[in-house]
Amino acid sequence: MVEFKGEEIHCANDMPGYLAMPRGEGLVPAVIILHERYGFGQHQRDIAERFAAAGFAGFAINAFYRCDYQDALAAGTKRFRITDPESIDFINAAIQRLKETGRVDPSKIAFLGMCQTGRHPLIMAAEGNALAAAICWYGAGSNKEFELSQYYTKPLAEYLAHANCPIFGAFGALDNHIPVANVRRIRDELEKHRKHFEIYVVKDAPHGFLNSRMPKRYRHEQSEFVWKLQLEFLDKAFRGGFPQDQIPQHYCAEIPADENALLDP
Repeated sequence: MVEFKGEEIHCANDMPGYLAMPRGEGLVPAVIILHERYGFGQHQRDIAERFAAAGFAGFAINAFYRCDYQDALAAGTKRFRITDPESIDFINAAIQRLKETGRVDPSKIAFLGMCQTGRHPLIMAAEGNALAAAICWYGAGSNKEFELSQYYTKPLAEYLAHANCPIFGAFGALDNHIPVANVRRIRDELEKHRKHFEIYVVKDAPHGFLNSRMPKRYRHEQSEFVWKLQLEFLDKAFRGGFPQDQIPQHYCAEIPADENALLDP
């Protein structure tokens, strides 16, 4: 385990975040982390520190910092949304802030979103040119994600068609927010457009199964299994392990035989 230092910092647009940086010298890869619909909290700091302990800079940012009802957001009684263009601006601000540390290799930056923000890494995979990898934990797969709205300025399928970095997806087989059929829609678009991807639909896992701060949703065995796969994926992405002359496409799903087996966590 790598020793690290954590600190609260701000980006140029005043967006706050928590940066966990491995101690020492030399450039390190980085993962930018977005939060669930409940806003910025300890869970995202936990994830940043897990990445730092693995040798990456973990930068958890608060994309909902302009929301003026943070308590209701954290309680889950109200929602706050950002538009696709806003998410691009926020991530570019986070990338720039990482570059300013002088410790991050600018060619080795990945972006992770989850739940409500799971869409945004897929947007940046298409709209940006600075990402080495995009990671989606149980996000981007609700029915409304595939349609246009005041927040979703392009269909999800269009972003997937133009992705220019490898994509990792982790979904729960018991997720009652994201149907497995919609995970397959994401897979099919990536496959059709010949993109690099690894997508896992994990057995006995509900929505939010990575979040150890929410005991009713957290699944230790499943989250540790996917975390290991995620680190292996990032290792390949950061060392150029996805060849340009071949297109690895991996989809693995373990779903219940009973269609009515979904949980309501």
